[in-house]
Amino acid sequence: SARTARAVLESSKASLCRAAAAMNMSQSVRPPPRRSPRLTSLLVCRGTVFRFSFMVAIPNAMLSAGLFTVYPGGSLSFFGESGGILTETIVWSGFTFLLGFLVVFRSSQSYARWWEGCISVHHMHADWYEAAALACTFVSHCGAPAHKVQEFKEVLIRLVSMLHAVALAELETGGETGFGLFANLVHDYELISPEDLDEESVEDVVKSPCKVQLVCQWVQNHIMQYTQAGILTTPAPLLTRVFQELGNGMVQY
Repeated sequence: SARTARAVLESSKASLCRAAAAMNMSQSVRPPPRRSPRLTSLLVCRGTVFRFSFMVAIPNAMLSAGLFTVYPGGSLSFFGESGGILTETIVWSGFTFLLGFLVVFRSSQSYARWWEGCISVHHMHADWYEAAALACTFVSHCGAPAHKVQEFKEVLIRLVSMLHAVALAELETGGETGFGLFANLVHDYELISPEDLDEESVEDVVKSPCKVQLVCQWVQNHIMQYTQAGILTTPAPLLTRVFQELGNGMVQY
């Protein structure tokens, strides 16, 4: 009955994440504001390889400049005035060949892994988008009240937005913990209607060592909450597609 479904819905909300329960359902989902690209992002130290490259290149450059200044003729005293190692081209030819081979090999491997990471991130985005789109499509054709359908969609979209943003933030930091939700990051990861998230839930995400796993579990709990309440009445064989896409996105992450 409607009374029983309402009771199940209220009881299941207590076990759902506080982020979903505390959201303002009267507001529609608002897209994040557009921001112009910043040229200063090209000069940042976080998220780039320049910092580590300079740590290796600058000391070696200083050492080379010092040797050239002290021994301008290219000979060291303990090797004799002529025929020193600094004037032998065979040694330097072999060294430069080996160094070039290592640089090219490592660069090609790094480039291949970079492309593999980019493809995985795009797959992750596509899988989570597909999961959210399928869930919204299913609930729209279940014959539930319009306000319950809108409530389900708004909470789901906000949670998926947080899931994707937190995943990108953790990928940028290499899985480091202890940072704010999106603090001290090179890129801005915007949320849909972030003001509808209560502070306690945001604090839970910030303090959690497994932020992506936590938000993903919130998404699954949210779907099962409305399924048990009789609002999302899609047959199980079709509904499992949503969980499969969520799982595929986690695998890519």
